[in-house]
Amino acid sequence: MTALYVLIGLPASGKSSWARANGARLRACVVCSDDVRRDLRAHGRDAQDSDLVFSEVERRARAVLQSGQSVILDATHSNRELRRYALQLAAEIHAHRVAIWFDLPLSVCLERNARRSERGVDDEDGPFFPPSEALVRAIAELSQPPGLDEFDEVVSVGL
Repeated sequence: MTALYVLIGLPASGKSSWARANGARLRACVVCSDDVRRDLRAHGRDAQDSDLVFSEVERRARAVLQSGQSVILDATHSNRELRRYALQLAAEIHAHRVAIWFDLPLSVCLERNARRSERGVDDEDGPFFPPSEALVRAIAELSQPPGLDEFDEVVSVGL
């Protein structure tokens, strides 16, 4: 059965690393919001326009799912509203909905994020986010963890 794996967690919680490590095993194509932002930026488009970014994420995921292949959606998906597009897509395609919940303490994510800033603003593990912006905002939003009322399966990834 085709599956849609929705990664949910703070920036620097390990989502992109997990996607790279598990994509082949799950026979899933990774669709990453950071990659879409890079592509938009390279084509002179507004990479900060979340509506534009996630309409492209959804378009790419839809094409892969319609081909019969599973998809790993690599983005923060920090609250139920931000996950709605993925769940609607899974329902349309009749894909198994799997939440991969990165349940790590904020302190771990802050430390990892600081290491990213030392290596460069935009490296292979994703972009560096100033803690006062994305991390603090995301931790407030992650008070809505995924549940079985949204997903067919919830897998928790911790330390």
